[in-house]
Amino acid sequence: MDDIQRSWRHLNFGMGKVVFPDDTRKEDMLQVEYPNCFLLDMGWYQDKYIISVIHNFDWAHPVQQYETTETNQLPTLLTEAVRLVEKESQSAGAN
Repeated sequence: MDDIQRSWRHLNFGMGKVVFPDDTRKEDMLQVEYPNCFLLDMGWYQDKYIISVIHNFDWAHPVQQYETTETNQLPTLLTEAVRLVEKESQSAGAN
């Protein structure tokens, strides 16, 4: 198991459903579906990891985006993104 896989593979994605896990560094590494049309997406883009929280498939206007070049920062950033997407998803469901 390499460093990338160890860094996020065992995280708790809460109520999200992991639909695309890939441990290689490429654009599409991870996608997690959440209720009320929310997605958490992670990929490797040229020289950095980008984690995006997306609503209603509006990729041009992410709810939040996190960037890092450091693999060891992925668990912290993913945990923060999970908290945000779960909060936003629950808020959207309450409306």
